[in-house]
Amino acid sequence: MRAFVKNVLASTQLRATRPAPVAGRQPASGAAGVSRATLAGDRAPGAKGGKRNYRRLYRDEAAAFSTISAPAVTWTILRQWLVIVGTFVVCTIAADRLLPLAFQKADLQLAAASALGLLLVFAAGAFVMACKQHALGVIMHDATHYRLLNTKRFNDGVSDFFCAFPIGMVTASYRRGHLPHHAFTNKPLDPYWAVLSEDEGYRFPMKRERLVRLLVKDVLGLNFRTWWPILRAWTGWAFIFRDPEKFLSDKDRRRFTSFWAAVLIGAIASGLWPQFLLLWIVPMLTLNLAFTRIRVIAEHDLDKSDGELGQTRHVDGNWIERLAIGPLNINYHIAHHLFPMVPLYNLPKLHNLLMRDSEFRNDSQVWRRYSGKNGLIGSLVN
Repeated sequence: MRAFVKNVLASTQLRATRPAPVAGRQPASGAAGVSRATLAGDRAPGAKGGKRNYRRLYRDEAAAFSTISAPAVTWTILRQWLVIVGTFVVCTIAADRLLPLAFQKADLQLAAASALGLLLVFAAGAFVMACKQHALGVIMHDATHYRLLNTKRFNDGVSDFFCAFPIGMVTASYRRGHLPHHAFTNKPLDPYWAVLSEDEGYRFPMKRERLVRLLVKDVLGLNFRTWWPILRAWTGWAFIFRDPEKFLSDKDRRRFTSFWAAVLIGAIASGLWPQFLLLWIVPMLTLNLAFTRIRVIAEHDLDKSDGELGQTRHVDGNWIERLAIGPLNINYHIAHHLFPMVPLYNLPKLHNLLMRDSEFRNDSQVWRRYSGKNGLIGSLVN
């Protein structure tokens, strides 16, 4: 944890020497909503694959893809919550109907079948919730780059109340560690690299059995202690009572605390706290972490620091992988790292444009799958 905080603070101080954006607005932008200086990146070598600088070659096209669409943002957030609410309703109805049958003693066969049915419904519900929690985190990630709405106030406010707070995170706190990750990817001032490169759970190649054990322990909630160094800087829970590093502003702390106080009071008062615990809190601390581990492993080769195309990977993924591991186009990670100001709904278009370039295709690490014999994760285990 000390390494993470030290690197966040060091990189923040370094970046603080650059001109600040106008208060309440995104960083200075042109007609397309983003400056060419920002699109070009903070460091030219990070844009290179081979001898070409793709940020410079495609900066005009990327600028065209960087315009924020409020309808697209609204629909992206809304459809996540429609699935979340729908899943909660289905599981609640199933519990109301099957729970009494599971505890009746007149027909033991019916009781066993009802109990099994209820278990399967809640297991499926927990899986869907973990997928949607992961998706909310990806939307918050877009807000971290000011790609949700056109003013910082609304960008962070919408992100916090509809995406970050529900999964125990705070947009501004996440931003403090994430922007240095982009500026110094796989280098000492990258807070993620500083932690992950020292974690044996991210050292590859790895025995297949060891990776399976790690993921099983994630699902069972047994790896939470090893996750805490990074989660502590993302979540608001760690800074409610003590925040010596000032990761949260007083305003963010009040809003986060008020949000969760209202949620917990509402869950208890409505009598729905068991469903809230089993369908929201448990998946957030178990399945969601397993999905995030796989994605983090796939996104970057921690042993390389020779530019985005050498150290960053793209994975197409099948539909279930995109649902759980790479939701909302976060799997288009090379395009994102080259042009972080392109919002998530435009990343496929940008990726397709880049893939028309034969040298980009040859330089980049593009995988068809996460899992399977020929998948990315499979190539990392033995």
